[in-house]
Amino acid sequence: MREDVYRSLDDEFHEQEMKQIFVSDDWFCYFLEDGNNQITGFVELSSRNIVDGCLSSPVAYLEGLYLKKEYRGMGLGRETVKTIKSWCKNKGFTELAMDTELTNIEAQKFFAAIGFHETYRIVQFRTSID
Repeated sequence: MREDVYRSLDDEFHEQEMKQIFVSDDWFCYFLEDGNNQITGFVELSSRNIVDGCLSSPVAYLEGLYLKKEYRGMGLGRETVKTIKSWCKNKGFTELAMDTELTNIEAQKFFAAIGFHETYRIVQFRTSID
């Protein structure tokens, strides 16, 4: 499921990131289930000190939201985000941010439709410090 959300990342990156997530106090991962305890998707949230386009700190950050294809178009994504926002409010956050790859038009349309506002379009870079 993570590969469908984070399409540009390789298996090694996924493995290393998941190890970090499991030991972090700033990441929150949840499987989504239907009424029969069948996994329908997952949510990954983090707490970030600085997020471009946001004024508060820390900011709740929706790292990933995934619903299996057979569960899409039923309002579950919208309900999940509503639950996430409530959870964030209870934790003291005042802003929820997220990003998506520039090519993921489906996700961009979904998040715009449920009230997210685009802040920037960027290409990010990184390098290792040896």
